[in-house]
Amino acid sequence: MKHKSYRYGDYESCLWDFRESEFIEDPESDIDDQLRNRGIDAADRQESYDDYLESNYWTKVRATAIAAANYKCIRCGSTENLQVHHRQYCKRFTELQNMHLLEVLCLRCHRHEHS
Repeated sequence: MKHKSYRYGDYESCLWDFRESEFIEDPESDIDDQLRNRGIDAADRQESYDDYLESNYWTKVRATAIAAANYKCIRCGSTENLQVHHRQYCKRFTELQNMHLLEVLCLRCHRHEHS
């Protein structure tokens, strides 16, 4: 399977990005394994991020950001379903020093931001 042509296969869209943007440590290894591991790593990062959002630190960051925004969405002024959006991600546990990278959005505006 090491020499399978992926140009027209299942991995067409991600393989070219993968080869262009990342150094393949072992060119003789199976590309399927590398792509599968990449997917597992992404799932682990998401699980870790979900845990972070449930931490006491994030609860404090969220409360601070919402209070600074006067308990309103900065886009539409809604006071319901407020969330804190990262305009730019910084290193975890540094948000209190980087509040300028956060903005308070209602659920509707937050979804629009990510669409």
